[in-house]
Amino acid sequence: MKKTITGLVLLTALSLGMPAAYSQSMDTSRNGDNVSQSVSNKLDLNLASLAELQTLPGVGVSKAKAIIDYREQVGPFLEVAQLTEVKGIGSKMLSKIQSLVKVK
Repeated sequence: MKKTITGLVLLTALSLGMPAAYSQSMDTSRNGDNVSQSVSNKLDLNLASLAELQTLPGVGVSKAKAIIDYREQVGPFLEVAQLTEVKGIGSKMLSKIQSLVKVK
């Protein structure tokens, strides 16, 4: 049953054009394999494209552009918490997306 649900979630994610990493993170019943996969599939704030940033919950075109503009004007992000310095991103938004992004 779990494999069927996981398969359906994966197929739904693929049909919507979402990266499979987000659908895989929904099945938490497995051992630590998913943890290492989800960490490696996080978006790097310093490398993510406009389209990739828009896959984050609550991030549309304008916020994605603001993230890229900040990155170009101020320099690379040093930590994920620095996102709150981007116009339109506050602590609530940060709490929604911080587990999905990283900074190298």
